[in-house]
Amino acid sequence: MDSRKIDIAIVNGRVVDSHSITAADVLISDGCIAAIAPPGAQWSAERIIDAAGNYVLPGIIDAHLHPVYADRIDTLSRAAVCEGVTTLIPYIGAVKAWGQSGGLIGAVESFIAEGESTSLVDFSLHCTLMQDDMADIEKTIPQMIERGIISFKAFMAYAKRGMKLKDDELLRLMSVVARHGGLMAAHAENGDIIDFMEEKLIGQGQQAPEFYPRSHPNLSEAEAVFRLLTLAQTAACPIYVPHISTAETLAVLALFEKWQAVEFYVETCPHYLTLTEAVMAQRGTLAKMAPPLRRQPDIDALWQAVADGRIQVIGSDAAGSDTAANEPLRDKVFSAPNGIPGMETLLKVVYQAGVNAGRITLPQLVAQLSENPAKIFGLYPRKGILQPGADADLVIFDPSLEYIIGDTHLELKVDFSLYAGRQGQGAPILTMQRGTILFEDKRIKAPAGQGEYLPATRDSAEL
Repeated sequence: MDSRKIDIAIVNGRVVDSHSITAADVLISDGCIAAIAPPGAQWSAERIIDAAGNYVLPGIIDAHLHPVYADRIDTLSRAAVCEGVTTLIPYIGAVKAWGQSGGLIGAVESFIAEGESTSLVDFSLHCTLMQDDMADIEKTIPQMIERGIISFKAFMAYAKRGMKLKDDELLRLMSVVARHGGLMAAHAENGDIIDFMEEKLIGQGQQAPEFYPRSHPNLSEAEAVFRLLTLAQTAACPIYVPHISTAETLAVLALFEKWQAVEFYVETCPHYLTLTEAVMAQRGTLAKMAPPLRRQPDIDALWQAVADGRIQVIGSDAAGSDTAANEPLRDKVFSAPNGIPGMETLLKVVYQAGVNAGRITLPQLVAQLSENPAKIFGLYPRKGILQPGADADLVIFDPSLEYIIGDTHLELKVDFSLYAGRQGQGAPILTMQRGTILFEDKRIKAPAGQGEYLPATRDSAEL
């Protein structure tokens, strides 16, 4: 490129995208990537950052989290900048259990205002729909899409909590979402199976944590995903399948891929890639989530699907309550809260268990954690990639840095981690968003309110 003045140059690093690792300099001006230049190109910069020996990654996007439990977006975003995450896409809705009263639009606007005043990182939104929201979907869904919220989540389970939608309701919802150009997601487990098994186990006095996975058998997920995609085909609605956990579900997805019946995308989570149901006996209700942890053959099948590209996104599904909310219910697992923390370990765990273990390449990690979620959720090419014109959201990642995951994270209120004591190698040492350094020298350097709300569109490039 021609010699010219730029704001920041990151030199001597290895720049990673979803296809390659290239020795290059990253040149930044006005908060955007000005160029990815070959080493030795002529330029002049206000500040030069030496990334020798390190990777330069696009900022990580966590496309699945719930900032409504022990931690909200203020503390989650502080942990995010320490761990290389520059964009959050949480699920938000008018859910009483989340402390949110009033209607759907009020819940969304309240969260956007909260995020704009307290978040250190940029954020977009998914909209969570409950049974009570169904009466107004013809009105609210187009309003949400106009506001830049293009993805909507329903539940196929938890009727007792007012969350489950019946098939006819799902069809109606899908038809409205599709008509207005949105994307539909669903918590896909067979709610009747779960309720039946839960009542059976309680009746038998089997309420200890190790019995919990039996109430969510593998086929309850696989059946629900089959039904979800069948309904989506009927309604001509594109689908995002979050947090899959079983080998049987992959077999269902393979059928629909073969049939080319409907546009769909698939997500799993780090805990389904690394932890087995044995953790429930060890950590009790702290390890309760839905779907539950599975077995090693499921883990192996999921990793193969990540490597093959049949799973496109890894999201944390972070939703941790603190120990005090869990431990008193250790012997009443079905009454304990769902959810675990994990956004703060997303990059480290996937890198250690995926890249360092030889299951995936670093470009595949970038596809899963940056580029694919940006494309699916309407933020690409502004986010998810390092190329001219994109936001200068990036992570300098030291592959030699060793660490041990602690019981707690300094920036979070949730007071446990299922990965506590795990050793690994490779961690972020600098996080930047829109050309502003958020984390460097083991310190947060950004104020609350640095983050911006990101309206999304469904115009992103294909995967």
